[in-house]
Amino acid sequence: MKRLIIWLATTFMVAYSAAAYAQSHDDGVLRILAIGNSFSDDGMEYIPALLDNLDVKNVEVARLFVGGCSLKQHFNFHQNSESPYIFTQSKQGENRWIEHRNKFSLSDALKLGEWDIITLQQQSGNSGIYSSYEPYLGELIKIIRQAQPNARIAWHMTWSYSTNSTHGEFVKYDKDSRKMLAAIMDASQTAAQAHPEIEIIIPAGTTIQLLRQSAINNHPQDLTRDGYHMGYGAGRYALACTWYEVLIAPYTKRSMLGNTLRINKGMVAVTPATAAYCQKAAQGAVRHNFSVKKIKGTKRTLRKIESNNKQ
Repeated sequence: MKRLIIWLATTFMVAYSAAAYAQSHDDGVLRILAIGNSFSDDGMEYIPALLDNLDVKNVEVARLFVGGCSLKQHFNFHQNSESPYIFTQSKQGENRWIEHRNKFSLSDALKLGEWDIITLQQQSGNSGIYSSYEPYLGELIKIIRQAQPNARIAWHMTWSYSTNSTHGEFVKYDKDSRKMLAAIMDASQTAAQAHPEIEIIIPAGTTIQLLRQSAINNHPQDLTRDGYHMGYGAGRYALACTWYEVLIAPYTKRSMLGNTLRINKGMVAVTPATAAYCQKAAQGAVRHNFSVKKIKGTKRTLRKIESNNKQ
C-alpha cells in the first residue's frame, strides 16, 4: 500500500509537469502525437472541438491509427518498414481534424518536427495482460527516444469492456468488467514502474469507471456504443476532458472544468447535467489515477455550467 501511495503521488506530480519542455519551445506550441488504434481515436476525437471551445490556439494534436493495433504490431510495422497507418492531425490555431493521407509509417510521424508528448497504449483485449506488453513496449520506447529524445512519453490507460460486451477477448477477464479494469490498472502501473521513461498516465479507464458508477451510466452498455468502443456522446466527451486535463491543462494553465462544449450524439448525449459528471470524473481521475471512488462536486459544477450558459 505504501508503494502504491508513493507511486500515485509521483504520477500526479509528473503529469502536471508534462508541459515543462513544451514551454521552452520558441514557437510556444504544445505538440502531441498518439501512437494507437481506435481507442486513441475515441480518446482524442473531441479534443480539437474542446480546444476551440476553450479558445486554445497553441496546441497541435495528431494520431497514428491502425484498428486493433497492439504494441507488438506497432513494433513489427516499424521493423519491417511498413506504412499501414492513417495519420490525422489538428494543427495549432485550426482545431479541426484533417486526414493527411493513408500509408503513413511510424518513422514518418516521428520525423515531423519535435513532438512534446508521445502516447502509447496496448490493444484493448490485452490491455490487462502485462506479459503481452513486452518486449515491444520497451523497444518502442527506444525507437521514440532515438527519434525524439526530448519528447515526454505518456501511457494511455484504456477502459474495460461493458457489462454486456460480446467482444471475443472479454473471456480473458471472465467477462467481468471490474476484473478487466483492475487488470488494466495493474498492468499500467507495472509498465510505468518497469519503464521510468513513461512520465505521464492518461487515466481514461478511471474516468469511465467513475462515470459507470454515477447517475449517467446506461447499464449494461456502460457508455459504449458496441460493448467496447466509447459512445459518441458522453463517453468520448469525458475522454477528451481527461486527455486535455492531464496533457494540455498544465501548459495552458486552464482546466477544462466549466467548458460549454455540448455533443448531441450517442445514447448518452452531452447535456449540461451529463457534462458536469464527465468533467468531474475527468478531474478526479487525473488527480487520482487509480481511484474509483464516488464523483463529488457535480452539483457545484452543474451550477457553474448553467451560469456559463446564461452568459
